[in-house]
Amino acid sequence: MNYQRFFEDAIDQLHAERRYRVFADLERMVGKFPRAIWRCNGRAQEITVWCSNDYLGMGQNAD
Repeated sequence: MNYQRFFEDAIDQLHAERRYRVFADLERMVGKFPRAIWRCNGRAQEITVWCSNDYLGMGQNAD
């Protein structure tokens, strides 16, 4: 069995079904939680991050 081809086909199928997970390239802005900068295709846009492990903003606490 050609395992390389098997996995390539599986990944191609995920792409075709638009189920392939892609991570967003975000820059957190100190002191402006929950705002962040999203970079995609050479463009930058300020966004609001609604889901995060730091939902209280304590990752930016100075203490």
